[in-house]
Amino acid sequence: MKDAIILLIPLAGMLLITYLLLQHFFNKTLKENQKELIALKNEKILPLKMQAYERAILFLERIDPSNMVIRVHKNGMNAPSLHVALLKIIREEYTHNMSQQIYISPKSWKELIKGKEETIQLINNSINQLDDKSNGIQLSSKIFENIALIKTSPSEKARNAIIREFQKSMNS
Repeated sequence: MKDAIILLIPLAGMLLITYLLLQHFFNKTLKENQKELIALKNEKILPLKMQAYERAILFLERIDPSNMVIRVHKNGMNAPSLHVALLKIIREEYTHNMSQQIYISPKSWKELIKGKEETIQLINNSINQLDDKSNGIQLSSKIFENIALIKTSPSEKARNAIIREFQKSMNS
C-alpha cells in the first residue's frame, strides 16, 4: 500500500503538469484563433461595411429634393407628374439600397428611413400647397421654399447623422 502511494504521487504530479501544459496550449491556440478571426473580419467585413455606409450616403444624396428636382424636371412638366416622378425615384433608390441595412448600424438605418420619410412628406406637403393646375416649376419652387423654411433638408440631416455614427464607430 505504501509503495502504491509512493508511485501515485509522481504520477499525479505528472498528470497535473500535463493538464496545465495542455490547458496553456489550448488557451494560446484559442487566443490566436480569435486574433485571426478579428483580422479576417477587418479584412472582409470592414470594406463591406464601409461600402454600405457610402451607399447610404449616396442614397440620401440622390433623394435630396434639390438634386432630384434638377435631375427629373423637364420643360412643360406639370406638378402632378413631377410629384409622381420624384416619389418614384425615392422608392426605386430605396429598393435598390435596402440590403445595405445588414452592414450599417440600426441607428444609422433608422436615420436613413427618417430622412426618406421626411423627404416624401416634404414633397407631399409641397404639392398639397398648390392648386391642381400648377406646373412643375411651381412645385419645384414650393419644394425649395419649404426646404428654406426648415433650413436643412431631411436627407441632409440624415446624412450628417449617419456620417457622425460611422465616424464614431471607426474611432471605437
